Amino acid sequence: MLATMLMDLDHLLAKPIFDPMRCSVGYHPLHSFYVIPVYVLLLLLPATQIVAVGVLFHLVTDTVDCFWNFSHCHECYVNSRLYALRNGVRKLLGRKVDD
Repeated sequence: MLATMLMDLDHLLAKPIFDPMRCSVGYHPLHSFYVIPVYVLLLLLPATQIVAVGVLFHLVTDTVDCFWNFSHCHECYVNSRLYALRNGVRKLLGRKVDD
């Protein structure tokens, strides 16, 4: 399970490498919205289930961290990819989208 923390190595690809107000979920390659379904599919294979659980737990804790930061910076939330994802889902469901 601790090895799943290696997925944070993708933070080294960002410029700047560390930004305390940046949400890693949806930003870094191994934290992207495109790879999350792959992690979920890994739950189906017995050999990769423990890694999938660890990676998904990692993403959940990163998301909690993002919302914690957003509680202190509304502009950070509005500019985040989580906000864009939220509005996209709301649009698909036919609900009002915040501007």
